[in-house]
Amino acid sequence: MKRYSGIYKQIYDYENLYEAYLSARRNKTQRSEVLAFTRNLEENLIELQNELIWHTYHVGRYREFYVMDPKKRLIMALPFRDRVVQWAIYRQINYLLDKRYIPTSYACRIGGGTQRAVHQLQQYIRHTPGEVYVLKLDVSKYFYRINHAVLLGILHRIFKDRDLLELLRRIIDDEQGGGLFGIDIETGEREAGVGMPIGNLTSQMFANLYLNEADQFAKHVLHAKKYIRYMDDMVFVDNDKEHLRTIWRTMEAFFTYHLHLQLNRKSTILRAKDGVDYCGYRIWSDHVRLRKKAALKMKHRLRYLRKAYARGAADVKDVQNSLISYLGLLKHCDGYQLRESILHDLVLTRGGEANEETGNLSSYPVPA
Repeated sequence: MKRYSGIYKQIYDYENLYEAYLSARRNKTQRSEVLAFTRNLEENLIELQNELIWHTYHVGRYREFYVMDPKKRLIMALPFRDRVVQWAIYRQINYLLDKRYIPTSYACRIGGGTQRAVHQLQQYIRHTPGEVYVLKLDVSKYFYRINHAVLLGILHRIFKDRDLLELLRRIIDDEQGGGLFGIDIETGEREAGVGMPIGNLTSQMFANLYLNEADQFAKHVLHAKKYIRYMDDMVFVDNDKEHLRTIWRTMEAFFTYHLHLQLNRKSTILRAKDGVDYCGYRIWSDHVRLRKKAALKMKHRLRYLRKAYARGAADVKDVQNSLISYLGLLKHCDGYQLRESILHDLVLTRGGEANEETGNLSSYPVPA
């Protein structure tokens, strides 16, 4: 395929940097670092532009913290000025990378998303004759194990713009900050030369590109007709279980020797008639339900918000925003009973029995 050049100048173009600033500040306009950057916006953008022109830009220090969602993850957040640079890069190269992807890769793409992935899997199951089996492959500790040398090799095959490649190398290797993104969450030990920081815009872009190698192998070497990927979760659908076992062994070898990754123990072959968990849903040929873990998480969150409302730590709008999001998820599956249960239980009371104030969510629009 075509190798691209002349992109670096487009990245540091002032208008591109300004649009990148607008994207980076979206839904964060009141944060202190965003306000500080905005107060001297033109000066800060010109400073970034000059650093990129004269190749003096270095990635800032990461702020690290852990989240449990649902398992422990290390999040690494860059200063706002670095997020502007990442958006400037993303705006100029992501659409070029997207052209290389297969139609059934659904993560982090316009027109993609979990619902489309779920719908496509159901269609594959529904239109496969006989006993249907689903091979699920999942990469072990994916973001923490992406090999920098392999990723840079992929980027060199796509771009011949030396300045761009050097900028991408600085972000990937992060010489300034040590580049120790390959962390073992259990022990805290770190390894250089591997890993992408969870929280970076470029990380999700690079992660999608990295596994496009597996997509191309599955489609053009293994000639898999019914294959889907959502980030590092891959599924193959077939009515020949032995054929899926062969695909499993071949894909495992490809991951090991070409991408330097390992499949985890969740990889398996399932009977479609028993239901297949994928992208937060459980899928059959004739219906789709929200996974039990997702439903419990939803209920726990709404219970927390109900208690927060009772003690004055949340208002009706806070609860409504979460409720609309959850009901939107339920629109894409057979979730009528869960929806009715949530709406029935979500009664908001503030001030106790002596001074009761009830928030009535029924006056707010929610998805039908």
